[in-house]
Amino acid sequence: MANISVNGRIYHNIQLIAFDKDGTLIDFHRLWGEKGRRWVEWLVNQAGSAVNSSQHLQGALCRTLGYSPETNRVIADSPLAVASLPALANVAAAVLYQQGCSWHQAEQITRASLPVTISTLPTASQVAPIGDVSGTMTKLAQAGIRLAVVTSDDRVATQATLPLLKIEHLVERLICGDDEIPNKPAPDALWQVGDEFKVDPAQMLMVGDTVSDMIFGQNGGVAGCIGIRNGACGPTMLSQYADTLIETIEAIQ
Repeated sequence: MANISVNGRIYHNIQLIAFDKDGTLIDFHRLWGEKGRRWVEWLVNQAGSAVNSSQHLQGALCRTLGYSPETNRVIADSPLAVASLPALANVAAAVLYQQGCSWHQAEQITRASLPVTISTLPTASQVAPIGDVSGTMTKLAQAGIRLAVVTSDDRVATQATLPLLKIEHLVERLICGDDEIPNKPAPDALWQVGDEFKVDPAQMLMVGDTVSDMIFGQNGGVAGCIGIRNGACGPTMLSQYADTLIETIEAIQ
């Protein structure tokens, strides 16, 4: 157990910290802005004459998925910011259907798009740590804190990311969006980690960059929910749900 200090707030007898991944440990927009752009372009190209207007399809996909082509960034609390890949696929297929594809075509195009765009493994250039992730997690582990990562991203992509951050040996439990556990903000993942490690939620902290992450922690009954200021959500909305906001996880002492 350890006492954790964040922005002067003390959390007593903490045994475990659960971290989101994208937007919390790595730059969200560096990775998902690029993936969002490639995905929308691929869907528009493949839909072709099956839709009423390629221009209208592109606009509808960007608006509905939550991608801004003007800034190459993901829109706060949009599906692209918080949803699992299966949920994103359903959203994209629905847009294709609304724009003129048959439902069979929409599903077929969307399924084909995933492995070559949105589901590709992250490259080293796309994984930019937010602050000293490895150093901070090492200090927390040395203090006796157990570390978990709970993400909406798929397991294969997440397992490829942890070594790039040099934290794969520090993360004791990994729960991903394609695991057979209800996704955030349902609290099941926190409860499962707690059961496995024999840690009460009141002795955990949740660190994330979206409202969904904060509600996830609150639903799970954790001691505190810490928000990363410049992730997928942004500080104005996030501050309404987080105990406190930080720039990077280095503020967790």
